[in-house]
Amino acid sequence: MAASKFCLAVVFLLAFFFPNGAESQFLCRSTYCGGGSSPPVRFPFRLKNSQDPRCGYQPDFDLSCNNRNKTILNLPIAGDLAVERIDYRLQTLWINDPDQCFPRRLLAESFNLQDSPFMSFYRSENFTVLNCSYDVETLPFDRVRKIKCMSGENYSVITVPDRDYAMVSAFLPAPCNVIAAKKLPSSGMAIEEGMVLKWSEPDCGNCESRGGDCGFRSNSSAEIECFNLPKSGISRGAKYGLIIGVGIPSLLLLIGLGCCICGKFKVFTRSNQRMINLSYSMGHEPTSVVAGLDGPTIESFPKTQLGESRRLPKPNDNTCAICLSEYQSKETIRTIPDCDHYFHANCVDEWLKLHATCPVCRNSPDESPAATTPSSSSVSRSSPSVTSLSLHDSGRF
Repeated sequence: MAASKFCLAVVFLLAFFFPNGAESQFLCRSTYCGGGSSPPVRFPFRLKNSQDPRCGYQPDFDLSCNNRNKTILNLPIAGDLAVERIDYRLQTLWINDPDQCFPRRLLAESFNLQDSPFMSFYRSENFTVLNCSYDVETLPFDRVRKIKCMSGENYSVITVPDRDYAMVSAFLPAPCNVIAAKKLPSSGMAIEEGMVLKWSEPDCGNCESRGGDCGFRSNSSAEIECFNLPKSGISRGAKYGLIIGVGIPSLLLLIGLGCCICGKFKVFTRSNQRMINLSYSMGHEPTSVVAGLDGPTIESFPKTQLGESRRLPKPNDNTCAICLSEYQSKETIRTIPDCDHYFHANCVDEWLKLHATCPVCRNSPDESPAATTPSSSSVSRSSPSVTSLSLHDSGRF
């Protein structure tokens, strides 16, 4: 009888206190600046004056809305920047100038990401910026770019890589004035389109990929965990309905189950050794869950070293989808079997250690024999042969 009362007390404690323990995350819902074109703002970012400070990782991730409903990120040196898009899985954000003239921001002031948690994807290169008193749209150079937002009807502002300046200046029909010499991103896109930044801390990309919610625990200001919570709330009336319709029957079921378990407890203790033997005979060894691929499997995927011409298996696919940088000569790329998507070897190796799928198509590559056959383990530990491509150059930088 005493054992039954004890079990009932335990059941009641679980029934009343476990729901409160399940609410272990500080709840912060996604919010927006204005219409649907604005990116959703959630952890590690937060909207100042709209969300609790615990909804953001630190003040450097605080965002705000300007009078045009643009989402604004303020960096210590770079100033106010418009956030066009946020990819929480890859932990990247696309920034631009609020007035849609990012080149003017780069040229007029020292654009620097120092003292911020963000870093740029792009390599930098020395450019000469020229102001020409005519239209330069017809120049036969892909690497010469016109800055439309800084150009007018009777003049054009262009950027020329320093390494091509001597050749380009010979084709200019009239002298152009040099207005700046700057290091600018050497990506394939126009700098008017903005810049992609990434952050590494907090690391919530894996949680987002699994459909979870990353955030602080409710009883901690520093501990971050991944929670599988609903994306939208429910009304108070619906909550009461769930409590009455589901909670009470569940509580009665738990009470009955607890009494049944307590009643069987004595029988269990008498036949303890027999039940232990039975559990060993029926039990299964727990299997470990590996999020990504192991080293030998990754190394079994083919690698290719690009030659001077940087010819690629797919000429139109000249940008690594992970770091968003163009492939350069002497760089090594790795191809994922089956889907034939390729990336910088260093980029995709780190990705595959955390994810067992292709970053582009999300298909899982078949495991190579090197990762599964013991007899070939010595081969899998050796690096795959690296070939070199050297044919027609794409002409883009």
